[in-house]
Amino acid sequence: MIAVPEVAQPARQNINSVPMAFIEHRSEWMGHSLRSMNLCCSGCQTLHWEAERPQHRTRARAGTFEACCKHGDMIVERMRPLPEPLNTLMTGQDSQSRLFRKHVRRWNALFAFISIRFNADHRTGQRGQGVQLFQIHGAVYHQQGPLVPPAGRDALYSQIYLYDPIQAALARSARATELDERLIASVTQMLQTVSPFIQLYLTARERFAQLSEQEPNLRIILDPRLSLILESGADMRRENLPTANEVAMILPEEYGRGGFRDIVLAERINGEIPNNGFSIINSNHASYLPLHYVLLFPYGEPGWHWARTLENGSGNRQNLRISQRTFFRFRLHTRTDEPATHMRSQRLFQQFVVDA
Repeated sequence: MIAVPEVAQPARQNINSVPMAFIEHRSEWMGHSLRSMNLCCSGCQTLHWEAERPQHRTRARAGTFEACCKHGDMIVERMRPLPEPLNTLMTGQDSQSRLFRKHVRRWNALFAFISIRFNADHRTGQRGQGVQLFQIHGAVYHQQGPLVPPAGRDALYSQIYLYDPIQAALARSARATELDERLIASVTQMLQTVSPFIQLYLTARERFAQLSEQEPNLRIILDPRLSLILESGADMRRENLPTANEVAMILPEEYGRGGFRDIVLAERINGEIPNNGFSIINSNHASYLPLHYVLLFPYGEPGWHWARTLENGSGNRQNLRISQRTFFRFRLHTRTDEPATHMRSQRLFQQFVVDA
């Protein structure tokens, strides 16, 4: 008869005296593999995992998914390849590109047209090394400032775009001495070439300067259609200012009327500038995202707005409105026919997700 030695069993914890969060469960862990993300939605070219495949038969198009594009009924403009040098900076593996992505939130703030306001939570960053988070208390606000800086103040945000490119690069370099001067000049020139908003701000500044001494009541707004509107006089009569064709959006008439969604670029009431020229931008405006996330949307691709609707080829849908949640879910997927710009932007991506 062979004696089998007994194996000592680990002492069992008394679950009655230990909080549940402190009970050891590692022995019960099981491995899990998502495998390759190689299923492609035929409706929008989104990549999915096998576990995301619909489990039940539906009347939707074969090969499509609900989570990304509502089974092909959601038509949203694709992200274009980034212009140079931004594309190399977002995708390159050289030291300059890696350093750029490490400080990408600083770079984006340097080129943003509008400021962002939030109460940051720094508690997670005080725990040492590990995954870095972007965490806030409360809501995120986007804020449009005055077109012209107050006397004795340096130009900020959209005010810098009113300079010529050389002066704008020098102004940004003075604000961010820790960043590469030549790279600042290169990105400045790139945005002068591709951004549709610079000419809008230049036109607004010129007309406001021309009329501010003549009209005590004056306002220049960017409406949801991305049209510049001049409101002046006691009755605040409206006049369309010239804009480039590639900027304007075709939206239903209800979204073209003045309202709470308008972005106030400049305002003068009874000869005074209210709120020191600052105004909060409504998150329903199509330019809410591209005016701040300039490095993610250098071409000014519109964000979510109320006029976005679903296709209804099958005729089965009753609600055709695209919600904000649905729109951002579409934007956050990885596709085969558009660059993964957001995913490469590191901490700026975290900020974008929190903002969304």
